[in-house]
Amino acid sequence: MLEDKVIKNSSVRQKNLMRAAKIANDKPDTGVSIEKRGAFFVIKDCSDITIKYLAHLAYSSYSNPIKELRGKFTQAEIIDFVGRSKAHPETRQLLHVILTDIGSAQVSAATDGEVKAVEGVTVEKPVFNYEVAGDEDVYGDYDMEAEDDEEPVIVDAKEEVNVDDVTAVINKLIEVFNAK
Repeated sequence: MLEDKVIKNSSVRQKNLMRAAKIANDKPDTGVSIEKRGAFFVIKDCSDITIKYLAHLAYSSYSNPIKELRGKFTQAEIIDFVGRSKAHPETRQLLHVILTDIGSAQVSAATDGEVKAVEGVTVEKPVFNYEVAGDEDVYGDYDMEAEDDEEPVIVDAKEEVNVDDVTAVINKLIEVFNAK
């Protein structure tokens, strides 16, 4: 699956959480003694959220997802992903995020308004390091500016892609991610 590759190639610590989440979803009392009924549902629901949204967390961790994920997907994975987006809201949401990042003017469909395409849209994402070392003050860099080592990706947003046009979406993703 496309989401598996997004997760696998990310740098977030939680990228290895999927296997445990699937086990916990099937049997929430695995490895723990549940003493309250509510704990069972907390574990089950947290694992369900992880299964559905870990790819979103992983995708957001990329400083330049379009560039970093280029060449990682097959055409079959893209076709499957777009197909599943019709039935699964979390998959559709991730598709919208990806299309927004590649300069899709999907806002037009959502607002029933016209959106003028902007040439040379710069898409930049900050780099996050989610590792916590000992008693590190993880909030200490709150007011510091991020270092920008990478060149921003310039995306030509002239061509709109309607998220309801499955063929156009598939073709755009194959083109942008250089899928074979």
